Amino acid sequence: MTAPVGLPPFRGANVPPPSTGRRQLPVAADIALAVGLLVLDVLGAVAAFLLGIDVSGDWRPFDPGADNSDVTLGFNWLYIGVAGGVVLLTAALPYLLRAFVSVALQVLVGMVVLVVAMSGAQYDAERGVRADAVVSVTYL
Repeated sequence: MTAPVGLPPFRGANVPPPSTGRRQLPVAADIALAVGLLVLDVLGAVAAFLLGIDVSGDWRPFDPGADNSDVTLGFNWLYIGVAGGVVLLTAALPYLLRAFVSVALQVLVGMVVLVVAMSGAQYDAERGVRADAVVSVTYL
């Protein structure tokens, strides 16, 4: 008697289980992908931070005798929030590769960047309210 066509021959315990679809990325490759994506996330967050800096006043970068006392730095936290959103969205790409370490790290970093952006914006808003209250009190 012969086995039906397409089925593996049964030889006892050495029959491998049937494949269930796509395989998971090896752990070493997953960790390497996570480290590479982490480096890209840091570069993106730093670039967003630098793009979000708003310098107002009489600022001269290479003038050692300049009086930069009227220079104010303001941070636009929206840029960092957008960078955090992009980091969260890029977590979907390693998920397609079944790289679960990379996905977990991307989600963690994205949430941290979003929390930093939200707390920075909230701190600036509170500081602005306090500065407005001080100004209104002094002018009264």
